[in-house]
Amino acid sequence: MWKLLKTGLAIAWYQPFAVCTLFVYNLLWGLLLYKLVRSVAVPLLHRYPGQELSREAVQLFWVEGQFQITKTDLIHSYLWWGLGLLVARMLLSPMLNAGVYYSLHHQELNAGYRFVRGVRKLTLPFLGLYVVQMALTLAPLYFLYTRGAGSFQHHTSLEGFAWDILPLLGGFLLYNFLLQTLFMHLQIGMVSEKPLSFSMVLLLRNAVTAVLLAAVIVLITLILSAAVMTSAMIWAGFATLLGFQLYRFLHMFCKMWSITAQYAIWNAKSE
Repeated sequence: MWKLLKTGLAIAWYQPFAVCTLFVYNLLWGLLLYKLVRSVAVPLLHRYPGQELSREAVQLFWVEGQFQITKTDLIHSYLWWGLGLLVARMLLSPMLNAGVYYSLHHQELNAGYRFVRGVRKLTLPFLGLYVVQMALTLAPLYFLYTRGAGSFQHHTSLEGFAWDILPLLGGFLLYNFLLQTLFMHLQIGMVSEKPLSFSMVLLLRNAVTAVLLAAVIVLITLILSAAVMTSAMIWAGFATLLGFQLYRFLHMFCKMWSITAQYAIWNAKSE
């Protein structure tokens, strides 16, 4: 397993164009969401009653906000913005995945050329897989909602509610983790022009190794996240800002590493 982990790390190291593209994409996406949320939140905070005003003024603020949301079309524009961003995300993600996976399978080509070629050639097939993945990811949410609502009404304390719902949330996260690993192999198989059944059988035969590799990289990513958050609490300033941006780059590298580790399994076991 450690050999596959090192092989995946070496492959990821030689994918600087793909890693930088993912970093810039996520950076721009984060800035866009920040600007959108800021344009909504800042005007509301300016109107929020300060401590010098009475409690009734605060209650009036919330009543007015509830009236504008439920009785006017104020929220409609924000909903359309949110829907537009969701659609854009669902279109851009498979495009980037197509470029990344094609780059892995055609390392003999120029980095930028193979990435763009992958986007042009595989966006539609990857979009189909992405839609199926999102459908399977969101499918359990209805069960979680109904179970959570029933549990909240049944329990008289938040502690009892938490003990009842946390195992379900843990199972949901594990389900998404396994689903993501499965679709990594399906996308690798699509780039390799193999049928989906071949990819699923290969993954089942090497399921333990694939899951362990993915879990190790997730653990490394969590350790990096904890280190960055701890340093941000201790040291504040420009150095923390630079460190956070470096962490975002390392996070994209770890994401690439998780893909290349599965690709290393594919290369080792599909021959």
